[in-house]
Amino acid sequence: MKPQKPFYVIVHVPFLQFAAVALFPFILIKEKNFATNRYLINHELIHFRQQIELLILPFYLLYGLFFLYNWLVYWDSQRAYYEICFEREAYQNEDNLNYLQTRPLWAWIKYLRKQP
Repeated sequence: MKPQKPFYVIVHVPFLQFAAVALFPFILIKEKNFATNRYLINHELIHFRQQIELLILPFYLLYGLFFLYNWLVYWDSQRAYYEICFEREAYQNEDNLNYLQTRPLWAWIKYLRKQP
């Protein structure tokens, strides 16, 4: 069996404020060498799975609402970002390159609650 081709396109965007952003089916990266960072790409692929589960557009709406809620709670944009359940799942599992093969459907929901 042939290996599967990636279902995403990496686009170099040097003026990006973040290392990478997942906008299905594109992964925008700030630096060209980030394209070979397997953990960064895995992080963004976790976001793809989240986006697909929520039929793309609702993901972005929820992402923004979670950020706004967290910002109102913490008054700190960086903490608000890291507390978004989608980011918590992606950061916690980005170094597990097999995560997407074993990830349960709707796994991000468990990250709505604080983990001990």
